[in-house]
Amino acid sequence: MKAFLVARVSTDDQKDALPAQTFRLTEYAKRRGYDYEITELRESAYKGNRSAFSELVTKITKHGEVSIVVFDKIDRYTRDSSSQEVRMLDDLRKSAKIELHFPSDNLFIHKDSPATDLLRLGMGVVVAQYYSDAISDNVRRRFEQKLRDGEWIGKAPLGYKNSILPNGKKWIEVEPYSAEIIRQIFKRYAEGNTSNRIIADQMRKEFGIKIGQSKVEQTLKNPFYYGEMRIKDVLYPHKYEPLVSYELFERAKSIQHGYKVEPTRWGGLPYVYRGLIRCETCGCRVTFEKKKQKYVYGHCTQSKFKHDFKYVSEDLITDQIMRVFESIRIPEEAYQEVSSVLRQTHEDKKRYRDQTLSSIETEITKFQSRIDRVYEDYLDDKITEELYKRKSDEYRTNQKKLQRQRDNIELIDDEYFGTVFHLLNLAKNAPKLFQKANIEQKRSLIQIVLSNFSLDGDQLRWKLKEPFETMVLCNVNSSWLPRVDVLRNFEMYPDTQIMSFLLNTLQR
Repeated sequence: MKAFLVARVSTDDQKDALPAQTFRLTEYAKRRGYDYEITELRESAYKGNRSAFSELVTKITKHGEVSIVVFDKIDRYTRDSSSQEVRMLDDLRKSAKIELHFPSDNLFIHKDSPATDLLRLGMGVVVAQYYSDAISDNVRRRFEQKLRDGEWIGKAPLGYKNSILPNGKKWIEVEPYSAEIIRQIFKRYAEGNTSNRIIADQMRKEFGIKIGQSKVEQTLKNPFYYGEMRIKDVLYPHKYEPLVSYELFERAKSIQHGYKVEPTRWGGLPYVYRGLIRCETCGCRVTFEKKKQKYVYGHCTQSKFKHDFKYVSEDLITDQIMRVFESIRIPEEAYQEVSSVLRQTHEDKKRYRDQTLSSIETEITKFQSRIDRVYEDYLDDKITEELYKRKSDEYRTNQKKLQRQRDNIELIDDEYFGTVFHLLNLAKNAPKLFQKANIEQKRSLIQIVLSNFSLDGDQLRWKLKEPFETMVLCNVNSSWLPRVDVLRNFEMYPDTQIMSFLLNTLQR
């Protein structure tokens, strides 16, 4: 039987992991006696450019015989269960044209796989997606800390330039020529007798710079020039040299506001399904409004074209949502047994995490010792300056890579079983949670479980997200417990969104 082996990493930083994946996959194929071909991919398993993976899926689709597609782990398969490639592979699996093997997770999916194996695959995708999101969160938190420390995280604005200090720290310093342009823009505008267009013309003629009136307007609104950074409407004091005084900035700001009518502020109306549902007929949003100061109804906005539509009661939509939540409820017996398995594996996973951190710390210390040693050799004239710089840069690069790995692991909560446990808890208590929740919590719960909402007349259409779709299948087939032990090999991380939702609503 032909096997397509897929070794896959998401970034260039992970390329060193490809040989290990390739080795494990080829050894697996040899043990099974498969005729195989291996493909190495360096592109995201979550989102973005997946052209190489798409080409491989097309090749597998055109293969005339039954074949096996092998990924090392579930997270190398995908972190986005809605992707086109995943749907194509799943269709091939359902039609018995392929099998999906994940050797390191001890999971093998085929046409007749039991619901528990399908549940495990769905949960594995959720965990993989959470891990990817958690890494993004870690990066975001590091950026937020840099902002709190007064450090800019992007390209320097006009008037400054990015630089690197002798100690290797990134910095932003004043660029004298363009800094004078910034000062002149503020000074002239603050006089109150000119416009953005005139100032832009003057700057082009006097300084030879390409600048338009929109850039002048952006400059006058940028608080960076008096000493604060604006990120998503939040101001952070920065450490860099200001180009204008706060008083001059405020004077220019008051003149800007004097030319404009203050816009009215619109706040989102307090409706549970606002912005979540589209019209099945035309694809426009379904808007909600209150009738007789009491009843809430939704209807199509008909922004694209006029057509027949109904005013649908919010209560009728809620009844349909509640039926969905009832359908994903898992039996108490299955909940208790699966939860028990998860708790039993928790300690092993935690020990593995601690061992990994200890190993990384040892490697970091080793590279620091090498940095110190090569510096001493340089001071003692045992090595040349060129060799010293080359080796110290190499050691520092490796050390920083290890530090990033350590930080990512440390910033993820150590309750490894969290995500799956809270998914199960969510499924068990979904109807009760929805009834107790406030509007924002209800919206959060809906978006965790469902997607692709549309309204066809008074009938709500939707798609269940994984693993909840598989939970419905388990309920229909009454096949929860035959193979609960498959959960023992999960790598699990806590989903803080689900955990926070559960705690907030259960405490109400």
